[in-house]
Amino acid sequence: MPRNTFEESTALAQIYECDVFDGANLRVIWGINEGDGLGPPDMICLGDIFALADQAQPLRLRLAIAATQTQLATSETPVADLPAGSAVQVCGELRFMSSDSEMVLALLLYCGGRHMVLPLHPIRPRTGYSLIALDRTATALRMAELVQGCFATGTRVGMADGSLCAVEHLRAGMELRTRDHGPQTLRWIGQATQRAHGIFAPVTFAPGTVGNLGPLTLGPLQRIFLYQRGEARLGTRPEILVQAQSLVDGTRVLQRQGGFVTYYSLVFDHHQIIYVEGIPAESMLVSRATVERLPEALAQDLAQRFPHLNQKAHFAQDMPLAQMTADIREALLRQTKR
Repeated sequence: MPRNTFEESTALAQIYECDVFDGANLRVIWGINEGDGLGPPDMICLGDIFALADQAQPLRLRLAIAATQTQLATSETPVADLPAGSAVQVCGELRFMSSDSEMVLALLLYCGGRHMVLPLHPIRPRTGYSLIALDRTATALRMAELVQGCFATGTRVGMADGSLCAVEHLRAGMELRTRDHGPQTLRWIGQATQRAHGIFAPVTFAPGTVGNLGPLTLGPLQRIFLYQRGEARLGTRPEILVQAQSLVDGTRVLQRQGGFVTYYSLVFDHHQIIYVEGIPAESMLVSRATVERLPEALAQDLAQRFPHLNQKAHFAQDMPLAQMTADIREALLRQTKR
């Protein structure tokens, strides 16, 4: 592609840097395709157990994600056989379960004649991952899937003494109330101001909509913790985590477009369920994947403070956006309303 044409095509794109693994380095250690690396969707078999090769090194890709296409953007450290301008295709979403019952999502990419895997959660070496699902309809690399959820200015957070403190007034070292582990020390606060548009547009809940004490504004991917009563529950557990954007109904829960919004991310020694406006919501899960989604300055700061980047997610079951229907949304809002 001529240089000026490539620059024009990526001028309005979102730039996302990520680490991927060559499919050949994620090999089947047990199953139908034993000995083979991760390849095209037609050759992948559910139930196969994969493991990352000991010598596997991630490849750093810089992606230019536009509305109609994704390409490799110009990088200071390009991959030799993947020049800038190469088209990047998403072949599907992979869902793995580790040998110690940790769920891992990844995207299967195709670029320059190679299949690669983009982990959305950390993949550990010397660990077996059983492939439990392959969604071949997930064929677009959407920035909304790569942005960390968080709390907007004005959100009041529950403190250890029972009081509420606006998130913008929190400081590292303060004690916050958690659902499962009592008072916990806040270790890090991330802050970023974004245009309130598209994937960054905040989701607002009127008071009482989900049991919240006051107006509540969250990032669209911020997950709140819901406890399901009765037998008619979603999934296999009564506890579920639901993204704020999944509950937008156009009347009580809105997604506001326009202007700017400042988001705050809260980090503890371990992943926690905290309380915002009186309702439980998750803290930021520190991992390689989540750090890569943050603005560069925040990512560097967080990586220095948490060098291992391996917090384990809360046990509650995730409720994917794709499974949310109008009836389910209405039932959840009705059940949680005070």
